[in-house]
Amino acid sequence: MYKRNLNYDLIRLIGLFIIMVAHSSPPDWLFQLRNFGTPLLIIGSGLTYALIYSSRKIDVKKFYKKRLSRLILPAWIFLSFFFLVFYFAAIFLGLDYPFTNNDMIDSYLFMEGIGFVWVFKIYLMLALITPIAIYVNAKIKSNTNYLAVLAGAYLLYELLLYVVTPFLYGVYETFFNSIVFILIPYTILFLYAFRLSKLSENQVYVILFLSITIFLVLALFKYLDTGFFVPTQLYKYPPTIYYLSYAFFAINAVFLIIKSIDIKNDFVRSIITWLSSNSLWVYLWHIFAIYMWGYFATEPIEGTLLFSVNLMFLLIFGILCTYIQNKIVLAIPLTNPIWKNKIAPLLSSNA
Repeated sequence: MYKRNLNYDLIRLIGLFIIMVAHSSPPDWLFQLRNFGTPLLIIGSGLTYALIYSSRKIDVKKFYKKRLSRLILPAWIFLSFFFLVFYFAAIFLGLDYPFTNNDMIDSYLFMEGIGFVWVFKIYLMLALITPIAIYVNAKIKSNTNYLAVLAGAYLLYELLLYVVTPFLYGVYETFFNSIVFILIPYTILFLYAFRLSKLSENQVYVILFLSITIFLVLALFKYLDTGFFVPTQLYKYPPTIYYLSYAFFAINAVFLIIKSIDIKNDFVRSIITWLSSNSLWVYLWHIFAIYMWGYFATEPIEGTLLFSVNLMFLLIFGILCTYIQNKIVLAIPLTNPIWKNKIAPLLSSNA
C-alpha cells in the first residue's frame, strides 16, 4: 500500500480548478494566465502513478479493468442522467430539446458533444499508456538520458505535425487532430511526470528557465508579426511548442511551489483528500452547473464580477452535488453484492 502524497492531490485539484476557471468566462488576461490546466492534470496523474508503482508491480489486465471502468462508467452514468433531466426540463418548460443525436453520441465517445467531457479522453489515453510509462521510467535510469529521449520524441512529433498536416482532410484530419496529435505530446508530458519527482531542484529550474525562454521568444516573434499578443490557446488543438512551452513553464513552477508546502492541519488535509478522491464527480457536476447557468442565469452583472459569481456557482454546485451523492450512496444498505462491489464504488469514492 503506497503512502498518499497530499501535494500530488493538491496539484490535481489546482489543475481541476483552473479548468473550471476557463469554463467561467474569465477575462482574457486570466484565461491566458491559467492556460495550462490539462498539462497540470497530466502531471498530477503521472506523479501519482509513479508513486503508486514505485513499490509494487502493475497487473496490467487488472489495472485496465479497474481504471477504465472507473473512468468510463461514471461519465456514462452522469451523461445519461444529464440528457434525461434536460429532456424532461425541455418538455416541462415548453422548449426545444437542445441536444441532437450526434451531440449525445459524441459525448459518450468523449469527443465534442456537449463539450467539457474531452478530459475523459485524455484520462483514458493516460490509463492506456500507464504500463508503458512504468516500463520506460524503470528502464532508463539516467535522468539526462530520460529527458533527452523525451526531447527527441517531441522534436519528432513537431516534425510529424509539420509534414502530415497539409495532407489531412475530412475524417483523417479529425482523427489525427483529436487522437494522434493529442496522444503523442501528452504521452511525452505524462512520461515527464513519471520522472519529475526524481529530478533535482536545479534540474527543474533549468527546465523551467528554458521553457519560459522559448515561450517569450515565440511570443515576441508573433507580436512583431501581428502587432498584438497571440494567445497560446490558438495553438492548443493540436498542442504545439507555443502552447506547450508556456504550459511546461507553468507546471514546473507549480510543482516547485507545491513541493515546498507541508500541510499539517488535519482538517485541511481531510478536505484536500476528499476533494481529490471525488474530483471526477465534482468535475461532472460542474458540467451540469454550466448548462444550468446558461439556461437560467439572467446575467445582470458583467465583467469580473460576473466571472466570479459564475465560478463560485460552478464550484459550490459541483462540490455540493458530489457531497449529497456520497451521502445518498452511503445511506443505501450494502447488502446486494452487485450494488456493493460494482455500482456504489462508481458513484462514491467512500463506498
